Amino acid sequence: MEEKMTKTVYLVRHGQTYFNYYHKVQGRCDSPLNGKGIRQVEAARDYFKEKGIKFDIAFSSTQERASDTLEIIMDHQMDYTRLKDLREKSYGIFEGRDEFLLPWNYNNKNIDPTMETDEHVLLRMKRAVKTILSQMKDGQTALVTGHGDILAQYVRTFTNRQEFNWFANASIVKLTFENDQPHFDYYVWPAEKVE
Repeated sequence: MEEKMTKTVYLVRHGQTYFNYYHKVQGRCDSPLNGKGIRQVEAARDYFKEKGIKFDIAFSSTQERASDTLEIIMDHQMDYTRLKDLREKSYGIFEGRDEFLLPWNYNNKNIDPTMETDEHVLLRMKRAVKTILSQMKDGQTALVTGHGDILAQYVRTFTNRQEFNWFANASIVKLTFENDQPHFDYYVWPAEKVE
């Protein structure tokens, strides 16, 4: 009988940024956390502390908003690995522009050729998860900070949660991996009431 290898991963979206506040497409361009975003991340940090959740290892997207989020959650007390594969989807020519300009807001299914395809986003995220799991021992817990689109696509596709469309700022998904297969445990948003 095969022995189960269990690893726990908490996926956390970064806190609100100035681009989020002004409804700008962020993608690969970066915008820092604003005051509300910092308070949102502090609420996520407090959630982990209240629940007694401790991390053995941590990973972040290379983008500032995600690495700042991780550092706040860990009170700047833990080393972590930055992974390019965790970066947000590239929105090509729409980066830095108003969100309402995105083609799907007009029921236009044609993706601009400058945009990264969802297939490529999922390939990167799958590769990132493989890297993360390879650095974990059985029974360990990892913190992973990233971005709304790429994290939601991964959860929706690989845990069969078709209804899962978006990570709110500083929200959390707990995944349990048994023999490297993900299982969705729960979604929680400790920062929901943060102003």
